[in-house]
Amino acid sequence: MANQIILAWKVLVAGTSFGPAGAAAALAAVPLYADATTDPVLGQALGLTVASDVTTDDATSATRTLTLNMTSAPGAPFAPPPFPCHPDTVGPPTLPFTLRKTVTLAGSFLVTNGSATVKTSATQVPALVHLDVVQFQSQLGVYYVVNAVGPTSFTLTTPYTGVNADGKAVQVLPAPATVAALYSTSPLDTAGVATVPAIPAGSGARTVSITYMDSTGAGPFTVVTPLAGKRPAAFVLAGGSVDVAVITDMHVASVGGFGNSVGQITFSELSAALPAIPANATPDDFRGLTDVAQLLLGRGLAYSPPSYFALAQQTASQPQLAGDFFVTTGSASVPTSADQTGALAPGNTVQFASQLESDTPFGTDAVTYTVATVTASPGGIGGLVTLTTPYTGLDYTTKYDSNNAPRPSNVTANAQKQPTAAMLVTPSPAAQPAAALLAAPLAQYVNPGTAVPPPNPPLPPGAMAPAPMFLSDMFTQTLSLALAVPVAPQVIAFA
Repeated sequence: MANQIILAWKVLVAGTSFGPAGAAAALAAVPLYADATTDPVLGQALGLTVASDVTTDDATSATRTLTLNMTSAPGAPFAPPPFPCHPDTVGPPTLPFTLRKTVTLAGSFLVTNGSATVKTSATQVPALVHLDVVQFQSQLGVYYVVNAVGPTSFTLTTPYTGVNADGKAVQVLPAPATVAALYSTSPLDTAGVATVPAIPAGSGARTVSITYMDSTGAGPFTVVTPLAGKRPAAFVLAGGSVDVAVITDMHVASVGGFGNSVGQITFSELSAALPAIPANATPDDFRGLTDVAQLLLGRGLAYSPPSYFALAQQTASQPQLAGDFFVTTGSASVPTSADQTGALAPGNTVQFASQLESDTPFGTDAVTYTVATVTASPGGIGGLVTLTTPYTGLDYTTKYDSNNAPRPSNVTANAQKQPTAAMLVTPSPAAQPAAALLAAPLAQYVNPGTAVPPPNPPLPPGAMAPAPMFLSDMFTQTLSLALAVPVAPQVIAFA
């Protein structure tokens, strides 16, 4: 399975002021990303991490080759990388993520560059003591330790380094989590659920590994949690730990046929323990229980964005198939009004309009089905599509009497099934995107004529304060402007 994407740029030194060695040195010095693991564009928007960045030269040129991880590669940073839901550093966030909260302090705070004294309009004696940590609105992401507190001012252990300002300040407090869960924005990220019938394991991420320290300083502890799609899956503390205070690692541990996560996976604090799923719960019951569980979600702690595979597939179409599809709850057989042998084949994935988010109870996402067989009717009109798993959505049956009037619900004669539309999912969510799909989102960065902001911006949690820095952007233009000579992008490759 291809799990890396390779970008390269070449500088031909003929007619320039560079020799091969000088061009290589200049090419290597241009910053294309802020951090190899959690660059705000590569990691947060595209779900990629940097595996290697090498610049070479020969007699006539210099070439810079950037290799990016699309999935987990041995010995390389995991992709997609994790991010704090509420970053609180001035630069791009990097592991470990300390769980903190802020409390707004009363009054205003006059800070002066180079001075350790902070004048206050309201006394901070009741709120602050020696070694408390504060942060000023004028310098978000920078923490200061309180030295001493007086009635009209307090001093810091180090001088203030931001701009002169008179504004708000907050106290920064540790905020470890004791009850937490993991959930995804996609039902394909699941290890399966033991409903009746069972919901099978999904084609995306199935388990997530989190390594952490607790508030006593003990650890590291590692817990691997099976996902349940959009329903929060309880995170069980490792033996010997009392809470989660510092997250040192978070990554997809096991996957289905897709090879990576599909949705955004979030680690969140809960307001109460999750209710258990009854042993006799049906898939419809599970969807209701999902809504109940989501109401318990509280503070977001850390998240991994959708993988690059998933982002690449957002450009894939889902064409509607011709004719009507007569689905039956609990049945894998779907009669059709139009011959589907030319449009569908075994292994294709379909969705039904009767089971889309806007049309079903509890706000469920569209459910996908894999085609087992496709046959045509002997008479040449219609046919039959057989699925690998039974249809789990609702079907609609209208009952008529001999005068075509609706019959009572307890009368089953002359029942007429109401049809639904179906869409072909291309490509299947259980298969890797084709190379052309994978190359498309990154082509904007290598082609200076079409370079634009990323088509799929970071998904919620998006309350980023302070706002992250977007340093990597329009790679070829960045290199060309930095060197003041033409830089030619090479063909995007995969490994």
